[in-house]
Amino acid sequence: MKNNKREFLPAVSGVNMITMHMNGHAGHSGYDRITAFADARFFSGPEKFTFRQKVVSRLLRPLTRNSGLYWYHRDGLLAELSAARHWLKANNEIFHFLYGENSFRYLGLMKKVKKTNAIVCTFHTPPDKFSRVVEDTSHLESIDAVILMSTMQQSFFGNIVGEERVHFIPHGVDVAYFQPANRENGGRKVLKCLMVGSHLRDFKTFAAAIGNIEQENDGIEFIVVTPERNHFFFEGKKSVRLFSRIPDEMLLTMYQDADIFVLPLRECTANNVLLEAMACGLPVVATDLQGVRDYTTDQCAILTEKGSSHALSAAILSLDENKEKRNAMRIASRNQALTFRWEAVLLQLHDVYATVIHTKT
Repeated sequence: MKNNKREFLPAVSGVNMITMHMNGHAGHSGYDRITAFADARFFSGPEKFTFRQKVVSRLLRPLTRNSGLYWYHRDGLLAELSAARHWLKANNEIFHFLYGENSFRYLGLMKKVKKTNAIVCTFHTPPDKFSRVVEDTSHLESIDAVILMSTMQQSFFGNIVGEERVHFIPHGVDVAYFQPANRENGGRKVLKCLMVGSHLRDFKTFAAAIGNIEQENDGIEFIVVTPERNHFFFEGKKSVRLFSRIPDEMLLTMYQDADIFVLPLRECTANNVLLEAMACGLPVVATDLQGVRDYTTDQCAILTEKGSSHALSAAILSLDENKEKRNAMRIASRNQALTFRWEAVLLQLHDVYATVIHTKT
């Protein structure tokens, strides 16, 4: 992929990605994983601040305090300052903020100095939460293209920046790292159900579903990977094994060893663990939300009514009783995940980059 990027970008002289890594994401997880596949220049906040950077960020503290962005901190400001210095030297280049809610605030002001470059921002949060973490959206007017993780965000951002600037390009997954393992578990009597994560998870419904299942079936085990603060939801559940802060290699092994992936949600756009589980060939039982529908098919996932513990437990029990269906769903999950490999996502991004720069030339 890296050897032939430029042929897809006839009008773009360079791509700059302003990036960060989310706390809690595994090393091969997160939207910033795209940087391993992209031919681009990268800007990010420092892992360890130098004395000079501490002084600069302290002097500019009013810019972070008054940004109107709940997640905008000094690392984001320093990344924007570095990108702004390059903006002055660049022509017909893309400046892509991989996490727009966290990192994009002031670079749009550079258009008053030089207009030949373009700003692209990817936004990840559902509209309700976005409105809570971004108090003022006036700075979004300088964005040339908005990349969204789900079609459920389209009307919301269309009303802010105009529908013509809004593009749904799905989240990607590292299908070379997350892949099925050769395993022999044909004689296994216990069905292993895996749940991973914390953000916007519906633990209350999930715990109730486990309670329903424990009353009917003692041959199902639930492996739950989530921070300790969520462990209390599963008190008294004999079939649950709880984990937190596990190594990346252990997480991969859990994906590869599980029989079903369960994802109970309150809301979502894209979801890293959903794509990772699918890439490892796991049948999916998840909450029926548009952010899930954008990434799954009826062949690889059973979607259940939001907030219904009975629907969730019934779906899990139905797969416990049908190994043939689980095997078919495994194949479908892996095939579906391959359509979201990072190389394919980059091709879609390149089309947007070229279109945006074309409007400026």
